[in-house]
Amino acid sequence: MIKLLFTTLLLSIITSSAIAQTIEAQGEAIIYNQDIDDARYRATQQAIKQATLQASSRVRSHDAISNGSLSSNTSIQSSGRATNTKILSESINDDLLSVVIQADISPESMCQNGTTNPYRKSVGITAFALQTPQQASLGALHQIPRKLPKSLADEINTQGYLYALAATNLAVYPDIINAPTSMTNNGALTDVTRIGEDLGVQYVISGVIRDISELYPKHPSQKTPLSKLLSWANKEDHQRKFVLDLYIYDGFSGALIFQQQYNEVGQWDTDTSDKVGFGTAKFWTIHYGKVVQQALKSIAIDTSDKLRCQPFVANIFRTEGNKIHIGAGALAGIKKGDQFQVFRRYEIFDQLQNAQTQLNNANINVTITQVQPNFAIGELAVDARVLNVQQQDVVIAW
Repeated sequence: MIKLLFTTLLLSIITSSAIAQTIEAQGEAIIYNQDIDDARYRATQQAIKQATLQASSRVRSHDAISNGSLSSNTSIQSSGRATNTKILSESINDDLLSVVIQADISPESMCQNGTTNPYRKSVGITAFALQTPQQASLGALHQIPRKLPKSLADEINTQGYLYALAATNLAVYPDIINAPTSMTNNGALTDVTRIGEDLGVQYVISGVIRDISELYPKHPSQKTPLSKLLSWANKEDHQRKFVLDLYIYDGFSGALIFQQQYNEVGQWDTDTSDKVGFGTAKFWTIHYGKVVQQALKSIAIDTSDKLRCQPFVANIFRTEGNKIHIGAGALAGIKKGDQFQVFRRYEIFDQLQNAQTQLNNANINVTITQVQPNFAIGELAVDARVLNVQQQDVVIAW
């Protein structure tokens, strides 16, 4: 009996250690209106997401922060659970608050299909149209439609959970104001499927920069102190908006799967005549540049979080006997011996005769036998022609 109890206890300890990971992660947030509690809350939420991604799971935390003022009803969409969450350290540099947290992450899959896969999904990032181009005159930010998405691609790749390709020469929306529902010349909502196919990516990210205008303070009252009145007259408290609508599409079907608006305000703390330029060394040192940088970091984390439970899909671009070549390899985390399911791609037409892509399970498995950086080779049980596996079919891992 004692031996049985000891064995049961040992198995319990081993199981607990296998499923629970103690993760340390950092989060940052801009302090607005000297509200440190609000900044701490947002920085801690970002840190929890980072801890989740590091543990290759997503968390839902309802625990109170034991070393801070965060309330116990923190909720983050998840595929796991975080417990024993603690703030280890906190620092403030100018208007940026940073926290380092520690949390026990228990992989507890809550995706609809009950699993998550380890592969890095590819995303292509197009140009982000500027709704009002005249707003770029302040600071000479005329390159923001191309340089902002390039900076986002760099941030996503720095995070390491997705593989991002910058395609800022491509524009998605002919009608910016009504994006993302603008029509193309052929009647389709966007050219996302064509862009996804041309770039060889699973997802396409686009966006519209809605507002980068100056935010003027209210006219002072008669009781305003002279110092603040002079500040208002000289525009010393020079604030600027940053409003971005982000859209994420499935590159195979063209379906819009995620959209969100990011709305921030930063100090334009440099002379109004300075031609700073977007993405320059000086741009990232001014307060407004730091606000934009934090927004890009939040977008990168949110994108990884939203795509975490999506299946991994890759094109079949060549068939030869019982071998197939797929458009993803070691960079996506594919290894020799991995197995995928083959899905056939069909083109169907809706009531307006617009082409739509449909993927049907062919009930065929493929085992990877060779892996290169950008592609992999897998083997079928019999010849691909016998199974009618063709180019432009896909493989999927759930």
